[in-house]
Amino acid sequence: MPRAYVLDTNAVIYYVGGEERALEKLVPIIQSDNTIILPSVVVAELWSGKRMPNEEIPLIEHFMASLLQTPLDTQIAKSAGVMRRAIPLDLGDACIAATALAYGAVLLTRNVRDFKRVPGLSIEAI
Repeated sequence: MPRAYVLDTNAVIYYVGGEERALEKLVPIIQSDNTIILPSVVVAELWSGKRMPNEEIPLIEHFMASLLQTPLDTQIAKSAGVMRRAIPLDLGDACIAATALAYGAVLLTRNVRDFKRVPGLSIEAI
């Protein structure tokens, strides 16, 4: 049965970079009928990365074109703000978690330690 997944920034970086562990987890999910969601805050984090090689930009652009890109709307922003009052998360992570919760999606991340503090968030490590 298809599911919805939200990609954390590190999931995109490791997938596009061809990291074996990430590919083993993500390829079957991406190639199935699942909905893959890319929060707009992940796009901001990707483009703000000082270590992103220029040659990876077209690869990321191509990959992003196949995903459901979601804006940071008012409801998700409020949810992220409330979350940050209760849980020590940075703003980007709170927005990513709030997006996953809003869509009832599983968060795919390497950063399980921080996200596991979010009540009700379904997480799978990549």
